[in-house]
Amino acid sequence: MAANTGPSGFGAFFQQYTKTWMHAVATAGLTAFGLLTFVHRGFVLLALACYIVPPIVLYISRRGDDTTGSSMSPTDAALADSDDERGDPETRSAPESGADSLGPPPAEPESRAESSGRDGRESLEETSTADREPEPEPEPEPEPEPEAESKSAPSSEPTAGAEPSTESTDTAASGAKGDEPAGDGEAEPATEDATPASEPHDADEPETEPEWRHADAPTDAALLDAAVADSSAVAVGEDGVVVTRDGEEWTVVLEDGPAAQGQTLSGVDVTDDGGAAWVAGDGGAVGRLDLASGRHTDYSAPDDRTDNLAGIAVAGGANEETILAINGSGEVLRGRYRDGDCSWDEPATPGSGSSLSDVVLGGEDGFCCDTNDGVFATEDGGRSFERIGIEDADGTPAGIAAGEGESGTCHLCTDGGVVHRYDGSRWTPERVCEDALGGIVRAGERLAVCTAGGAIHERDDPTAGWERADVDAPAGLEAIALGDGLGVAVGGEGTVIERR
Repeated sequence: MAANTGPSGFGAFFQQYTKTWMHAVATAGLTAFGLLTFVHRGFVLLALACYIVPPIVLYISRRGDDTTGSSMSPTDAALADSDDERGDPETRSAPESGADSLGPPPAEPESRAESSGRDGRESLEETSTADREPEPEPEPEPEPEPEAESKSAPSSEPTAGAEPSTESTDTAASGAKGDEPAGDGEAEPATEDATPASEPHDADEPETEPEWRHADAPTDAALLDAAVADSSAVAVGEDGVVVTRDGEEWTVVLEDGPAAQGQTLSGVDVTDDGGAAWVAGDGGAVGRLDLASGRHTDYSAPDDRTDNLAGIAVAGGANEETILAINGSGEVLRGRYRDGDCSWDEPATPGSGSSLSDVVLGGEDGFCCDTNDGVFATEDGGRSFERIGIEDADGTPAGIAAGEGESGTCHLCTDGGVVHRYDGSRWTPERVCEDALGGIVRAGERLAVCTAGGAIHERDDPTAGWERADVDAPAGLEAIALGDGLGVAVGGEGTVIERR
């Protein structure tokens, strides 16, 4: 049934209604609920309701005001505000444009009012029928910005014989799909390149530089050495304590050493694949710890020797391990672990018998140092050693680190605060600080040392200057270790500092 297009018909009313703020709000609601159909199809009903119901209610209220003779209905007031703000020449034109002036419509004969009432009721019935029609599902494609779409309003002028209820239903379906409604030139089309609100930004964020920070240790015993494998770490110390880090927490795996004798452990190292760790200490204490299961095996008194062991180094993967253990008599004990069996060679004495302080091994290349300025290198996995220095170490050698990827090179630290670099033929000293250096480690180009005063100094590459980390230990630091993504420094009173 065609809508009445007289001065008070629904078609003229709807044309006037599309220029009001109420229509803009209804259109925005339609768009918003249309977008939410991706979440649940039930939002289609809400989208249609928020667009169709307001003009119907306002039209009925206006007709009621006309019947009672009210001076100005709320609908007319809203339409008047819209016309004043927009300055629409069509609204201010002669009455033959099909819309009333902002005042109340002229009185109509009773028969005409009844005819208009019947037309309004029939229009409402057609609108309800349109609401019940199934809404086509929106296509799964990126929606334009609601703001951009809300600026577009259907502004086609209804003509005689057109059904406004069908027009509003079609407009709602078009808005839910993000299509551009047909207009008379006033509506702004939705921008095609509008970015969906849910689209993530691809801007690369700078990675956070790892920092040294204190970690909660599960022991108060002094920790004397540490080793890192990937994201896990192992530390050993007084009374045979062994603690490991797996994930974010440190736990005690051994409280009194591999032989349950409570002997202090001074050295620890891990296999190349990070599958196992070896520990060594007083009274010839030696043990192997499976890092995956947490089980340990006691290999104390290697070759029936119960000397105090000052350090240990391991090369090779799990079950193909070469072990070098050093003692206070200047000897290096070489062991081989294969399928659960560990055998030991006769010990070698690289120097004059002075106490060895540190040892490192990578593949067949390794180094050790003693307390009498002696530094020794091996190229056969510890079967033999050659002295390579050092003269005038400016302190007692305390730790040694091999140059990764640079065969025959190493760095030596002393208790005089000096680091000596060996390039294969010459030693070059470099002062780091005035404190005694307790440990040194190298991972790639990064070199780090720890001090007896609880400080950590590091540099990114051989040409960079030394920088002190913004963290201090409450007690002195004894050892430091670095891996690809984790660094650990340990010391007195159960101190653990991590770089992460």
